[in-house]
Amino acid sequence: MLAIAERATLAWLVRRLPPSVTPDHLTSIGLVGALVTASGFIACWWSNWFLFAVVFGLFLNWFGDSLDGTLARYRKIERPHYGYFIDHSADLIAQTLIVVGLGFSPFFTIPSALLVLSLYLLMSSYTYLRVVTESVHRLSYGGMGATEFRILVASWALFAAWLGPGIATGRLFSFIALDVVIGLLSACTFLGFVWIVRNDLSRLQHEERAAQKAKAAMRAPGQDVLFELPKPDLAEQVAR
Repeated sequence: MLAIAERATLAWLVRRLPPSVTPDHLTSIGLVGALVTASGFIACWWSNWFLFAVVFGLFLNWFGDSLDGTLARYRKIERPHYGYFIDHSADLIAQTLIVVGLGFSPFFTIPSALLVLSLYLLMSSYTYLRVVTESVHRLSYGGMGATEFRILVASWALFAAWLGPGIATGRLFSFIALDVVIGLLSACTFLGFVWIVRNDLSRLQHEERAAQKAKAAMRAPGQDVLFELPKPDLAEQVAR
């Protein structure tokens, strides 16, 4: 939802970064931001003023994570394999810290946080599969990418702090109400994921069958498609 405005902001920022700043520096800043966020969440047990650390940490994580690849492309210093590996490894570590930190805060529960984290890792795995099979790197699902997720986390923490500690302790029968809501949302998200995978499998199967038919049509009539034997090279045999 914020992709257009975010791209314009990143383009403005990347032109103003000092030459001494490298993409690896920005990746490190993103990880530090995630650690600050997680620490701030845990410290909120003592005071809600630590929410400032949470918001600041999420900003640092966005700044580093969003600008590292942008800077590499802007300066034409891309390292495709190294950059891809370190960027997504850092993403997995950072999002794990943020979501688990949220689970240890007064505003969420560990079961709900683990459900959210499992869905994030599920969609990440699917994204990496598409990179391998189709060379397509999808950055968002349902209009929500990493930036929107950070805003959602910060908004929830601020809302929960305003509402009070009861939001993570209220019960529905013998269950915590928050866990029930997150569980239902997670189940819907999982079903949506299965539907996406099913559609992609059907599309890939159709594309591969069409490619096989096109390849078979280019062969000579009467030639066996499945058991094509290589033509002997008589000149090579004579030479041997």
